[in-house]
Amino acid sequence: MPVRLTMNPRIAVGGIEHETCGFAAAPCSTSLEEFERYMLRGEALLRLGAANTIMDGFVKGVRRLGGEVVPLVWVKGISGGPASRATFDAITSELLDRLRQAMPVDGVLLSLHGSFAAAGIDDADGAVLAAVRELVGPDCPVMAVHDLHCNLTREMARSADVLVVERTYPHTDMAERAFHAADLMARTIVGEIRPRMAFRSLPLLWSAGKMITAESPMLDAVDKLHELDQQPGVLTASIGVGYQWIDSPVVGASTVVVTDGDAAFAEQCADELGQWAWDRRADWQSEPLTPQSAIARGEAAAAFPILLAEQGDNTGGGAPGDATQMLRLFVEQRLTPSAVLYMVDPETVTQAVDAGVGAEIDVHVGGKSQAEVGPPVPMKVRIRALSDGRFTYDGPMWAGVEGDLGPAAWLEQEDVHVVVISRRQQPVDLAFCRSLGLDCSRMRYLAVKSTGHFRSGFAPIAGSIFNVDTKSLLSHDFRQLPYTRLGRKMFPLQDDASID
Repeated sequence: MPVRLTMNPRIAVGGIEHETCGFAAAPCSTSLEEFERYMLRGEALLRLGAANTIMDGFVKGVRRLGGEVVPLVWVKGISGGPASRATFDAITSELLDRLRQAMPVDGVLLSLHGSFAAAGIDDADGAVLAAVRELVGPDCPVMAVHDLHCNLTREMARSADVLVVERTYPHTDMAERAFHAADLMARTIVGEIRPRMAFRSLPLLWSAGKMITAESPMLDAVDKLHELDQQPGVLTASIGVGYQWIDSPVVGASTVVVTDGDAAFAEQCADELGQWAWDRRADWQSEPLTPQSAIARGEAAAAFPILLAEQGDNTGGGAPGDATQMLRLFVEQRLTPSAVLYMVDPETVTQAVDAGVGAEIDVHVGGKSQAEVGPPVPMKVRIRALSDGRFTYDGPMWAGVEGDLGPAAWLEQEDVHVVVISRRQQPVDLAFCRSLGLDCSRMRYLAVKSTGHFRSGFAPIAGSIFNVDTKSLLSHDFRQLPYTRLGRKMFPLQDDASID
């Protein structure tokens, strides 16, 4: 039962979120301007509370529990290359400056992705937490909520009292986990609990296809966490599955357990949870599947629409979003009706905007970021709809969040459809396509540039779903990634990898 605060404590809330891609980001560095596009400062944070984000969960949670929300800054960059040191310093300094001005506070709640890196800083999240800890001192509770795809580190665990990790993929529990952290904060402030945390890092690269929490084996991991939650003395337990597309010594899965006042018990539980995950390490791996094989399986089962998740060109993971293999396959094999969502191609969008709705134009779609994504696909398209790219998500993951894909166009050639956007983003639900007038449920074949988050909105209309490997940049065959800095043997790269 959540504790209701009667002392109206001041709880600072803020966040810096970035999933940093080290292999195939476009652009190769995430600029300050990119971060500032998704930045809310000070009083603007007080308007949050209704959407499914960690920050909304913090604001709503602190208020429900009777605390005063002290707003800092929330900055969120779309997955991409490492920030420059100057960019890191700028966004971190703003967070710290606002916290310094707000002092004293009774607690700090932070939304940190857990896989943020900057030039010369492998563990940027840990650096943020360490700076916050230094500022507020050893006695002020500091708690953070991380994305499921986090590379947790000892620095993060050392600098925070509590680390909480999302448990769902797609991430439908962001606000829920934030409210959980706010409840732990409230109970800590009134002295009801004394959090003691233990962290374990696992030399494990976890396949994205085996992170989907609606299915086993990931469902088994979530059940395991729920079991731990019920143990007397355990306050919260988490598994971080890691973000693997960066060459860094912090890469890997992890376990975290927080107990009430019993550090030895926390260590025991974190070890046991880590061993449980490690003993099942083969279960977290998936074999590559080609688009052709996936289509054959879907057609054999007559399970339409066949939804193909082009995981290697997932813009949500830092890919450029303009790989062309799937679009070319649909066009050349006349797989119709079909649609590709979304192709990141500002040049083609500009052509469509200049021509106008209803016009027919010759375009070369995609394939413009780098050679590895494949050449552009020549098409003669009719422009079905244009948009400024602004809409509101309505699926369970980002319900209520305002989206902005930049100028966008719905193009069609002989019942092959492609939605072309200007800013990198993965399709999470059907809201944007619906705003264009595109009925995805009518398609027999759908290709989405996403790995798992698309399921939150698209699963209800899909006949079958397959994660496929295409010619793109973020390979899900870990042996194809150019790792040189992992610093330890990792499974499945080395079968003889072992936990400490």
